[in-house]
Amino acid sequence: MKKALKIIVKILLILLIITILLLAVCFFYQMHARKADKEYLEQHDLLHYYDAGDYQMNICKFGDGAHQLIVMPGSGDAEFTADMRDFAKYLRDDISLVVVTRPGYGVTEETDAEITAKYIVDSTRTALRNAGIEAPYTLMPHSMSGMYATYWEYTYPEEIDSMIFLDTINPATMEDTEEDQKQYRTPLLYQILYKLGVYRSFNDIFVSAYRDEFTALFNYNPKEYSRSIINEMMNFNQNMRAAWSLIKEDEIPKLYVSTDFETFEDAEAFVTALYDMPDPDAAQKWWDAQQTETEIAYREKRAAYLESIGNCEVVNIPGSHFIYNQKPEEVAQVIADFVDKQN
Repeated sequence: MKKALKIIVKILLILLIITILLLAVCFFYQMHARKADKEYLEQHDLLHYYDAGDYQMNICKFGDGAHQLIVMPGSGDAEFTADMRDFAKYLRDDISLVVVTRPGYGVTEETDAEITAKYIVDSTRTALRNAGIEAPYTLMPHSMSGMYATYWEYTYPEEIDSMIFLDTINPATMEDTEEDQKQYRTPLLYQILYKLGVYRSFNDIFVSAYRDEFTALFNYNPKEYSRSIINEMMNFNQNMRAAWSLIKEDEIPKLYVSTDFETFEDAEAFVTALYDMPDPDAAQKWWDAQQTETEIAYREKRAAYLESIGNCEVVNIPGSHFIYNQKPEEVAQVIADFVDKQN
């Protein structure tokens, strides 16, 4: 009996040693992979750190045009910088993009601070000044960044020349429920395995170790494990309230680009672009989803909001929420037309 127990103890000890060695290998592999991601992004001109106060923000400028747009990503969109680099190719030479990224997004550093609208706006302003990019600005937020841009507009109106909202959230957007918020809490075990490098090692071995600009930005700090992004999403409701409470009519020129389907053919075109092939059933589902009472009420409330804020042009480009990817020529033309009206 004692002999058998000794054998079991030895086996368990060997397994423990093997597990520790494997975890050590995973940990050091992740360190190497993240370093390689940063080096790759530096080589492709997609990493430029600037001091944002208590973290380093990645700010990338695309183009040398006199009309600079400060572009802000949607929720958890780590690849946004690479998307904007590609989108910038469709813009006129006199229009350039300055892409700012929040804590935990891509290679922008994490922060221990509470992610509030005030914190994001103030740290972004600091980083821009340190990058030598001075106000006044034209802000171009996408999706969730709409609340940060709104907070910025009404808190520091002297810094804002104009606003371009790319299908952003607005006072018509519903707040998160408790069930919504639960999905942002990554289980502790998963967080530990990520920090130990197990997630990255498994992904690179069994899924793909392919590296391009998009995967390097995404894999460097996945949003499910970013404490800053998780904190941002947990503060989503209060940050919306902080932004919307400041809204009032003003004369700052604004452009709101929506992406509603106006006809069933719009839904068909969207699905064809999404799946790279026609799918009538999927198109019908997407179309029906925009005809519900909830969606109709949302559009009516959004229209009332856009009417109330003053000096706001609304342009609809039917398609994807990421319309700058699906229809970059059309979006670029709408932006150019808006810029021309300000001169």
